Amino acid sequence: MIGLTDTGLLDGAPTARGASSAATRDAAVMAGVPDKGAGANFPDQRSKLSRLFRAALPFLVIAALWQTASFFSKPYLFPGIGAIAKSFWTILSTWDLVSQGLVTWARLLLAVAVSLVIGIPIGLAMGLSRTCDEFLRPVVKFMMGVPALNWVIIVIIWFSTTELRVGFVLIVLCTPVTVFCIYDGVRSIDRKLNDMVLSFGASPLQLIRLLLWPYVQASAFTAAKLNVGNAVRTVIVAELVGAPLGIGKELDLAKNVFDMPTVLAWTLFLVLMALIMSHGIEYAEQRILRWRGESHGRG
Repeated sequence: MIGLTDTGLLDGAPTARGASSAATRDAAVMAGVPDKGAGANFPDQRSKLSRLFRAALPFLVIAALWQTASFFSKPYLFPGIGAIAKSFWTILSTWDLVSQGLVTWARLLLAVAVSLVIGIPIGLAMGLSRTCDEFLRPVVKFMMGVPALNWVIIVIIWFSTTELRVGFVLIVLCTPVTVFCIYDGVRSIDRKLNDMVLSFGASPLQLIRLLLWPYVQASAFTAAKLNVGNAVRTVIVAELVGAPLGIGKELDLAKNVFDMPTVLAWTLFLVLMALIMSHGIEYAEQRILRWRGESHGRG
């Protein structure tokens, strides 16, 4: 009898581990926690594919309209998608052309980095000192009001070195953006926090290190992302005027022979560079500012 009873218990009743797992699973379902079964990730994957499709749909529509226009226009006006793709592959597979793109990329990276080095201290000074704010704000606003082409003409007269010309134009256009981003970040800090840190006898450097810099880091990343787009739009203007190397020179050569596929291919190359830089900055921002957590506004 005892043997039969034990066998029946083993065959008909769940084990302690099985009962515990079932109870845990039921509790999780009652609490609203999704089941992580074999098909639990399928809705997430379908949602990601749906978002990817919605993001790509406008570009697919533009490509279809462009290809349709190419059937009814001359090649130097609306070249076909195939011709553009061929020119783009030629750029990627030719080292001489890739090196031109890398020269422009190096100029962009240097300009964004230098604008942060110059703009962060100025923004901090303006945010901390009313005197500095009143003195520097008009100058920074004046610099922001000068068009890029005007700066190009000025540097042609000022400097004889091409790299100095291009670098100066990029830095003088990117630095004001950094200054105001940092300034706004400092001004957004609660005044009570500032007074609390000072009440403990913190020096100005300690105030910057302990309170201001953690807040300002987010503003610095915002400035870097804004300056990527700003520098990409400006670098070609600077390179078009006398630069012996860079994408601007290649665009000038393509323009002279009405080579629209090459012009558009280099445009795609520039956009790709900007996207890589922006994603790199966002990755660094997520790693350094882990304390902020992930954004909950994305759906």
